[in-house]
Amino acid sequence: MSPTTVSRVLNENGYVAADVRERVLQAIKELNYVPNRMARSLKMKRCGQFTCIISSLGNPFYHEVLLGIERAALARGYTFSLYNVTRDREAYMRLILEGFYDGLMVLTPYEVMNVVDLKELSRKIPICIYKDRSSDFGLPHVHVDLYQAMRRNVEYLMELGHRDIAFLGEYDDHEENPRYAGYLDAMRDGGLVAGGPLVQLVPYLRDTMTAGYERTASMLDEGIRFTAIAASNDLLALGAIRALGERGIRVPQDVSVIGIDDVELARMSTPALTTARIPKTDVGTKLVELLLDQIEGVASGVRTVELQTELIVRESTGRALP
Repeated sequence: MSPTTVSRVLNENGYVAADVRERVLQAIKELNYVPNRMARSLKMKRCGQFTCIISSLGNPFYHEVLLGIERAALARGYTFSLYNVTRDREAYMRLILEGFYDGLMVLTPYEVMNVVDLKELSRKIPICIYKDRSSDFGLPHVHVDLYQAMRRNVEYLMELGHRDIAFLGEYDDHEENPRYAGYLDAMRDGGLVAGGPLVQLVPYLRDTMTAGYERTASMLDEGIRFTAIAASNDLLALGAIRALGERGIRVPQDVSVIGIDDVELARMSTPALTTARIPKTDVGTKLVELLLDQIEGVASGVRTVELQTELIVRESTGRALP
């Protein structure tokens, strides 16, 4: 059997008869042969690896996204390196960009753009991003419309008769925070008061269960009246439920709580959380598709993938008390 035939089987390149291919694969199995990735990368001018950047590894939302990335990457013969950029971003990004990889995937482009021009970098290396805001980076991306997700959440609460709806979420920039914008617009279009003490903002990247607990406890201590809480993610919502329960306030009989993401904890909490489901593993799968198609020359230009959220009604929402 010639080296050329074996090479064709290993690289899945060129015609090889089915019976010959089977014999080669059997021999590879018996010999426990593992291809030399370095040699192959030199020949292919690719290393079979890409880099993935996030800035909130502790958020379970990203765990499911990463699961989708891992599965899709392995299915196409790639691995990836994961970097959690939280501190000293400029120095950290410099180290990352000096690495050896075929492409760059950025799950939190808004933080990275502060220190790196991703558009300019895309002229040198394939890049794709996850985008949940209105900002146009001019790059291949997967987008989830979180404005509509929050707007639908608030409208659902209004359908249940709620009028005093509090918001838990990050900062107050209407343009750069689609969840906050969705809350404001839904409230205003419904003829309800938006803003003031009903809006409880948390520091950036601090949208955790602890923050949800503390903000809700603060509203209760200050005597702020509300019958529902629309949280910008599930962690904040779950923290709110804990604070309410400790004060003897029943969910959903007294106060309804709704979140966004649908992480595993949302399904396992008591009561189970009503939330807007983001198709997290699909986000990861589509990101890999966009990136590897660029790397392998299958596609070029700015391709976009739009994924929809879904309202999942569980136990934490109910009709407002008369």
